[in-house]
Amino acid sequence: MQVLSSFGRWAALTLGGVAAACSVEVDPEHGTAAGTTRAVVAITRSAPAATPDDARAEAFAGFLRTPAGADAKSALGLAGLGLDLPAAGDCRRGARSDVRVYPGLTAVELLDAGEVTVAAGGSVTTLAPRAFPTITDSISGVVYTTRDRAAAPLPAASAYTVAASGGSSLEALSGYGQAPTLLDSVELGGEPLGSVELLSTHHDLSVAWAAGSPGDRVYVEIDAAGEPTLCTFADDAGHGAVPLSVLPAAGAAAVTVHRLREAAFADAGVAEGALRFDFELSASVTFE
Repeated sequence: MQVLSSFGRWAALTLGGVAAACSVEVDPEHGTAAGTTRAVVAITRSAPAATPDDARAEAFAGFLRTPAGADAKSALGLAGLGLDLPAAGDCRRGARSDVRVYPGLTAVELLDAGEVTVAAGGSVTTLAPRAFPTITDSISGVVYTTRDRAAAPLPAASAYTVAASGGSSLEALSGYGQAPTLLDSVELGGEPLGSVELLSTHHDLSVAWAAGSPGDRVYVEIDAAGEPTLCTFADDAGHGAVPLSVLPAAGAAAVTVHRLREAAFADAGVAEGALRFDFELSASVTFE
């Protein structure tokens, strides 16, 4: 399975019209008549299940200012900074909804944050600014990404510090979070994800993994001919099932299992800060 880079995935979501939604509670202290500032920093690691040492990793960051009273979920989705998942225990089949410009989203800005760094495991990575592709007059600015996909500077099971030196419209800020461990002992239908080739479409599909921490989530993405299925589970359960009703028809499919952790942080001038870790293993299978 070919895994998109964080910037490539973000651009595909944004330019392809994918609305996403994920936010933490608003702190009214930092919501003013001038607007509300939200920060999202996403750390992703991806690897083929058959060769997990061939990992790639990236960091992606955006600092979004929205008008006072604007819908946070809409704004984050429009900027490609959200994550649209079913609730734990639920599944969803089919393409995600189109991006729409909601009332109040007339002046959304991705702010210049100065120098943005991610420190973990003894390494400090400086992110590169990239211009936001113009798809609507409602949003403009810059986002920040790693320059390559080296995995070593962005390890699992490590403490992370994210810092921005600040710009003309944003104060210096920092956030902290602990990355989860990598997924381990992942099985589909009772077989290791790295070696499974055939899966049945005649009954629910069991999913198992070495249980993680309470509050984290595991989500499974099955993509067959561009028709995705998403199912979300509590990480500490260590198992789940994809219902027969949402499994793809017979044929080839890409299966990706993700471990997701989101840590909220706050700093001067930021109403909402989220440090998101998304670690995934992928495989190509055939349903029959």
